Amino acid sequence: MILVLLMVILMMIFIVQSIAFITLYERHLLGSSQNRLGPTKVTFMGLAQALLDGVKLLKKEQMTPLNSSEVSFLLVPGISFVVMYLEWFTLPYFFDFISFEYSVLFFLCLIGFSVYTTLISGIVSKSKYGMIGAIRASSQSISYEIAFSLYVLCIIIHNNVFNFVSKFNLSLLIIYIPFLIMVIAELNRAPFDFSEGESELVSGFNVEFASVAFVLLFLSEYGSLIFFSVLSSAMFFNFSIFMAFSIFSLLIFIRSSYPRYRYDLMMSLFWFKLLPISLIMLCFYAVIFYY
Repeated sequence: MILVLLMVILMMIFIVQSIAFITLYERHLLGSSQNRLGPTKVTFMGLAQALLDGVKLLKKEQMTPLNSSEVSFLLVPGISFVVMYLEWFTLPYFFDFISFEYSVLFFLCLIGFSVYTTLISGIVSKSKYGMIGAIRASSQSISYEIAFSLYVLCIIIHNNVFNFVSKFNLSLLIIYIPFLIMVIAELNRAPFDFSEGESELVSGFNVEFASVAFVLLFLSEYGSLIFFSVLSSAMFFNFSIFMAFSIFSLLIFIRSSYPRYRYDLMMSLFWFKLLPISLIMLCFYAVIFYY
């Protein structure tokens, strides 16, 4: 029991550290894609930049909006951070210290619950910009979550188990491209980053958050980004660390390459293209691999 608790604590520490340095890697990649330098001033190649940015954010003053509950205003980012950590417990690790049965169903419950943290964070901020950003982000996540769940069901039918397993199979790669689009939309990353939408809104659902609350929202967003990169590697490429790194780099390059999509086109892309494809794929896998 003590060993398991120690492993969980170490994993939590490593996740936070990976988020700190993966943001530095993202800034260098974005700088390279735009033919400019990334962070270079703070120590060698900006290695201490991520740590100093975290300290700077924590030192900022947190102002609670007028007529807003201070407890709920600070509690919602904390819940979002906890949900991000719980997602990591569903991965098929090399050693079974936290693996459990029906982890896929638990994972689907978590990504469904994460929509509420985005929506409620915009509501408790008592700001019309935060409210509009929260409504846009939650409607996007709820819509794409339907097709995402269907793709996950395809993988369940293919593997005939209700927990994630690490394997490589060519028959699963036909759904990888739409699955990747689902992941980008679920994470609210460019070109589907309508939760922030700086060109139309001020900042989106997190406009009133600063200091510790903003740090928790930031950590939960990037923690989920790393998690989905690792999860895609586990489901499609036999848990290859190189493929997880490549998928994360691909998500960063997609952000630097494509402009923000139009909101109505994004919703029509889901309802009229990706959702029918997911239903066809589900029927295909049900017929071929189940019956």
